[in-house]
Amino acid sequence: MRGILADKRGFAFSLDILLALIPLTIMLGMLAADMDNIMYLTQSTIYQSALDRQASDIADALVETSGVPPDWEQLGNPQSIGLARYDPVRNMPQKNYLSPAKIAGINTTNMGELVGPEYGYYINISTTEGLTVRTLGTLNTSAPDIARVERYVLTTNVERVGSIEGLIRDAGQPRTYTTNFPTNEAYLRIYDYWVLVINRGYDSAFVDVNNNRVVPPNEINRHITEIKKQINETYLYNNTTFRDNILSVRTQSNPGASMDVYILAAPKGTPPDQITLDNVRLRPARFVLYLWLK
Repeated sequence: MRGILADKRGFAFSLDILLALIPLTIMLGMLAADMDNIMYLTQSTIYQSALDRQASDIADALVETSGVPPDWEQLGNPQSIGLARYDPVRNMPQKNYLSPAKIAGINTTNMGELVGPEYGYYINISTTEGLTVRTLGTLNTSAPDIARVERYVLTTNVERVGSIEGLIRDAGQPRTYTTNFPTNEAYLRIYDYWVLVINRGYDSAFVDVNNNRVVPPNEINRHITEIKKQINETYLYNNTTFRDNILSVRTQSNPGASMDVYILAAPKGTPPDQITLDNVRLRPARFVLYLWLK
């Protein structure tokens, strides 16, 4: 009798195992059938992670370093590029503070050397107000995997590249004041250049750039305190390397009068009402990099 009961327990135990093995067998079968998809997803995750790291490293190199040499945008032929302003006093880059000159200086050649020939890229730098500062490259929306990296940075809507301040005062006779500011072909592709005159009492003066009249005497009036004029691009040097343009201001003798003259560079398409000294101050901006494997 005890033997029969023992046999029954063994039978029940075997049946339990069998019932448990059925779903396990089904799961193993499904797993085997879907192994290719699992392997693909695993590889895709690993690849995307590596792409994200590469994009992050490139973005950090651009916004946190000034490049080698640090004034590569003036010298050309950089060993590596970076967009951060360089502080010559501290002898170090100012991280996340982008130089408009360096932004203008990046091109497909030096950017391609940074990312490598196996990658495609697209860069968009814009102010938080929505004004596009610079784009470079073409976004390939059909690429199977695209890494996107965004950095919040500081830059200026308008950059002061030359000025004569507090020097133009009554001297008893007409006087000519000069200063210079550099341009090259790359800068002229990106920037418009403006003359901004802050007049305090003069009723006759003129402003020239490279001996080309920008502000004629009849537009200087002691009742007009601010004059802004876009400089004709043909007046400016567009060599491959930088060359200094000469700003000349000649004033007549006006007792008690003074005048400040600024050369401002703004991204092409910036409306005239944005050409102000207030917009020379630093503003927050977005740096966005897209990266994909070609």
